[in-house]
Amino acid sequence: MRVTSLDTQYLGIPGTASAFVVHGPSGHALIECGCAVAFDGLRAQLADMGLAPRDLKALLVTHIHLDHAGSAGHFAREGVPVFVHRRGARHLEEPSRLIAGSRAVHGARYQRYFGDPLPIASHALHPIDDGGVVEVAGLRFEAIETPGHARHHHGWLAGIAGKQAEIIFVGDVLAMISPGSDFISIPVPPSDIDIPAWRGSITRLRALPREMRAMLTHGGDRALGAHLDGFVARMNEELPVLAEIANLAKTDPRGADARYQAFLLPRARAGGVREELIASLLGEAFRRMNIDGIAQAIEAGKFADRVE
Repeated sequence: MRVTSLDTQYLGIPGTASAFVVHGPSGHALIECGCAVAFDGLRAQLADMGLAPRDLKALLVTHIHLDHAGSAGHFAREGVPVFVHRRGARHLEEPSRLIAGSRAVHGARYQRYFGDPLPIASHALHPIDDGGVVEVAGLRFEAIETPGHARHHHGWLAGIAGKQAEIIFVGDVLAMISPGSDFISIPVPPSDIDIPAWRGSITRLRALPREMRAMLTHGGDRALGAHLDGFVARMNEELPVLAEIANLAKTDPRGADARYQAFLLPRARAGGVREELIASLLGEAFRRMNIDGIAQAIEAGKFADRVE
């Protein structure tokens, strides 16, 4: 099964996130679609392949965060059916809460790097439950519910219809890899981080063949088993530190950020993250997002300091 990566240029940086064209025996499907501001660039990359958005048989998103589903309404407007976790469907149909939450998290960067998603008409929107199957273009996609990073999160097992799945598209459940590096960056944004649920998602993914290809939206093509091992090690290293930092942030926000910076940045540099990318990908906005996400998880009783 052939997959072509498209660059969504997340945060205006090449290589930070991808959408994936899956080529089937009788057409093409798209997994993920980036932010609303990415649509024109995706359309141009599709044109380079001899495709227009309307040629796609389906768009499947792993979850509704804007760097994964922000341009879904643009594709739906072109006649592409959109498949999404049932918990996220209503927010793509009426995205006002999604817009407000994203503006709150991303602040001044929102308009330039994200943009408002277009609402999707109900007839174009297909809510999918755990184990749900989408068959299009001679391809078979099976949804595996993988909460933890988000309640509305699926991994998509993909293969040629009638054959074994070859690839799993994992969204953010296995975190992010910074471009040009091997550094695994842990995204824990507000408002529904759930570490015990995340632990269950890891167990589900561990049951798949280790040699299966895992396609990370932020990180590309990886061997599932090896990446799982690295991801778990990073989570187990960072979660207890983040809990202490989130507690410190209640009384000393500046001190909390300084401590997180002192923890995070040397590891990123050792992992090969280029200096010019650190401020954009691991800067104050990212650190504040993670601190707030863990603080909310602790308050909601959804925190643990290990994922296994």
